[in-house]
Amino acid sequence: MPHYKSPQRLEGIGPGIEFTPSRPYWIKSYFIPPIDRGQPISLTVISDREGATTVVLAYYDEARQSIVAPTLISVIFSPDEKGLSVFTKADRSGPYLLTITSYNSSYIFYLTSVWSPFYGLRNLTIYAFGLLPLGLVMIYYDEIMEKREQMEEEALRGIKNA
Repeated sequence: MPHYKSPQRLEGIGPGIEFTPSRPYWIKSYFIPPIDRGQPISLTVISDREGATTVVLAYYDEARQSIVAPTLISVIFSPDEKGLSVFTKADRSGPYLLTITSYNSSYIFYLTSVWSPFYGLRNLTIYAFGLLPLGLVMIYYDEIMEKREQMEEEALRGIKNA
């Protein structure tokens, strides 16, 4: 099922914290499931304050848990800029990471592209294969119990008839 891919949309609001003098900014990252090379990516970010947001969208190496250069999008909002709308294409196949840094501001973003809606379930397949033997044992046990109940019913019928 992870090979089935369809247009998907990831959206979010952030950062969802209260800014203080000791914490004037917040960095939040969003994982984007693997996108095939050449697939279009559309990203829109709207901030509530001008010049208070930076946006980075880059290929993500899951093994090293880091972004890999070159980045697809790397934008620092100018003092008169509150929004960003970018249309680009994936430069390589794999997962991507969207990182938004907000300085005393809130934002909303929308990212659309084509990826598998079942990507998040890939970790569950290990558990599913682990539960498979348990399910087979339960089916076997159920058959044994059903045969035992049938034998008991036949024995009771034999006693009533005698």
